[in-house]
Amino acid sequence: MRFFLYARKSTDVEDKQVLSIDAQLSELRSLAKREGLEIAAEFVEKRSAKMPGRPVFNEMFRRIVAGEAQGIVCWKIDRLARNPVDGGQISWLLQQSVIAHIQTHDRSFLPTDNVLMMSVELGMANQYIRDLSANTARGLREKARRGEYPSVAPLGYINNPRTKRIDVDRRKAPTIRAAFELFAENKSRFEDVSAFLYERGIRTKRIKKDNSVGNRPLKKDTIKKILTDTFYYGDYCYSGEAYHGVHMPLISKQLFDKVQDVLKLRGKPQYKTKNEPQPLCGLIRCGECGGMITAEVITKHQKNGNVHRYVYYRCTKKRGSCSQSYVREETLSAQLSDLLSPYIMPTSWTQELYRKADKDEKEAGLVARVAIQELRTKVSNVDDRVSRLTDLYIEQDIDREAYLERKCALMSDKRSTEEQIARLEEDFTTWLQPLRQFINDASLLDETAKNFDLPSKKLSLQKIFGSNLSLTAREARGTALPQYAALRAAKINLSENSLSLFYGAGGGTRTRAGENRVSEHRARKTTNNR
Repeated sequence: MRFFLYARKSTDVEDKQVLSIDAQLSELRSLAKREGLEIAAEFVEKRSAKMPGRPVFNEMFRRIVAGEAQGIVCWKIDRLARNPVDGGQISWLLQQSVIAHIQTHDRSFLPTDNVLMMSVELGMANQYIRDLSANTARGLREKARRGEYPSVAPLGYINNPRTKRIDVDRRKAPTIRAAFELFAENKSRFEDVSAFLYERGIRTKRIKKDNSVGNRPLKKDTIKKILTDTFYYGDYCYSGEAYHGVHMPLISKQLFDKVQDVLKLRGKPQYKTKNEPQPLCGLIRCGECGGMITAEVITKHQKNGNVHRYVYYRCTKKRGSCSQSYVREETLSAQLSDLLSPYIMPTSWTQELYRKADKDEKEAGLVARVAIQELRTKVSNVDDRVSRLTDLYIEQDIDREAYLERKCALMSDKRSTEEQIARLEEDFTTWLQPLRQFINDASLLDETAKNFDLPSKKLSLQKIFGSNLSLTAREARGTALPQYAALRAAKINLSENSLSLFYGAGGGTRTRAGENRVSEHRARKTTNNR
């Protein structure tokens, strides 16, 4: 019978008390010689067994299945597996006699043995690693809560094996501090900081598993990680939680914040888009092709050093060929002010219209209170009728079907009446709000037209013209909405002391909506009287 010798030791805490690889090989060779076991090959692996997927272990089992050997020699069964996947594979191959013998330093495992004993040992190995992982994580969290960083020290610090704490690396610390100060001046890139550190001996390390020879400048990502690491001013983050460390800070919090400000500044574009949106964009259409009018900022540098910034509005020309030219923002703003002027409401009109609106509000309130009282009386009458209907049903003067039908009709009538009351109480003067808003907007147009506040001017123009503004031959034109068109016509045809255009036959400022509401109330009142 041929055997494979398997020795394993990981660098994890789990194998702290296990023999070294050389010691295992020496002991297992002596064991094989003493027991007379023929060793076909030796397999050495430096990897944890808590997860499946070990390459050397898998290669050994592939060769066992192929028949190159029938047994395994190892120090303990937990050298073969510490997870249920590999443990199950070992148990299954042993039960199928693919593996005829597993020999450890203290016992043998054979296909005829009770499977319970081997399962117990493999289960104990698996549970041990699980408990060890939980205990280790708990210990690291407790260490973090004490302010001791439970990981590898960053550049500028060293892990002290004697005290189990992190101390300042007196050789590299001044260089790391100087790198922070260099970047805080906002004159250096990540590459410059990397070169600065390289010249002072801080370089990449040699990594065997990646075939990296090291001794090269640090990468930009590494530089950014250093410059954003809070560990250097005394705090650190572990498992997503921030802690205050007991280690000595290399830099001040003020210097760290200054570096972060530089990083934020570097992270923003240092230029503005050439076609940055301007206040009047989205307001006017081209009078020729119907496309939207957009803005373009032009900066001109003169030989004497002066810099001038101009904003031009023009057609986007996205709807095909268009011959319209551009217009300066100052010229367009003056034209729009001229468009606003005819719609400015005279002060005398404003005062009179407000007075009439207040008068109509009082009249509407009076009418509404009368109507509400009438409707509440109607609700009370319905309640009386329901009460009498219930008495009739109790006295058995009407049957149940008729009672339910008539009561349902009365309750429906009551609900409709209550909703009418609620509407009258809430919005009997709602129709006056648009009127007051119109008066207020029109009275403020004079101030808006005189100012160069383009956003306010745009808002006023949208209220007056909606989407009916156009630009043709560098001239802004527009068709006003009906209420503003009426205001302009009144200013043309009437003097400032005449408001007859705004007054109805009754001399008030009722709009069509208000008249309809009064008519509706009168109709309801006539119905109730009937």
